[in-house]
Amino acid sequence: MPKRMQAKKFRVTKEGITYEFETAAEGGYVVSVPAYPSCATQGDTFEEALANIEDALVECLSAARDLKLPVPEELEPVLRQTSKL
Repeated sequence: MPKRMQAKKFRVTKEGITYEFETAAEGGYVVSVPAYPSCATQGDTFEEALANIEDALVECLSAARDLKLPVPEELEPVLRQTSKL
């Protein structure tokens, strides 16, 4: 029986937001936001995964705001930043 390779997890903090990356068995990365676990995406490269999760986080938090759902305090700056665009 072939031995399964364990996925490697690591965290990256950018502009005060922590992202959790996990190497995918098929290649690339799966990434999520520990402060907002329902926000997750993937990318073929680290750079693509990071760009995708930043976009996904903006969309998740914007939808939460529109639906009047709570947004973690540490993620409020993301919403303030996008409202300036």
